Amino acid sequence: MALARLGRDDHRLALSAADCAILEPLASAWLARGVSVDYLTSALTAGLPARIDSPAGLLHRRLTDKIPPRLPGAVEVRSPGSTEPIYESLVECTNCRRPGPSEALPDGLCRPCHRAHTTGGNDTAAPTPDEVAAVKAHIANLRNLLKPV
Repeated sequence: MALARLGRDDHRLALSAADCAILEPLASAWLARGVSVDYLTSALTAGLPARIDSPAGLLHRRLTDKIPPRLPGAVEVRSPGSTEPIYESLVECTNCRRPGPSEALPDGLCRPCHRAHTTGGNDTAAPTPDEVAAVKAHIANLRNLLKPV
C-alpha cells in the first residue's frame, strides 16, 4: 500500500502497521474519488517540513485537509473478475448535455446530435452544387492564407 511505502521513500514518514491501519480508510477515500496512487503519494509528500515529530499525525492531517472533491459524473465500473473499482468519467454532449462515456460521444456530440449536425437534421439531404463550390472556394482561400510570403 502507498502509506507503507512512504517511509521507504522518505524516512521522516515511516509508519507502523497500526498507523497504516488507522490511515487506510482516509487514503481509500482519496482513491475512491478517482485519484491515482502516484497522485496520492505526491500530495502527501509535497512541501514537507524539515522536521516531522509525528508522521502519522501529519499524514492524518493532510489526508483530511487535502482530500480532492468528487469528480462529477465519475462512474464506478468493475472489470470482470476484479474487485477493484475502475473510475470512468462521463462527459456531456456539447449540444443537448446528454451524459455518456467519451467513446460514445464522438466530436463531443451524442449520436442524435451528431447525426443532426452532420446531415443538417435530414439524413437524405446531399449538398447542393452551390454549397460544394462555396466550400471549395473557402478551402482554397484558407490554403492561400497559409502559404508563406
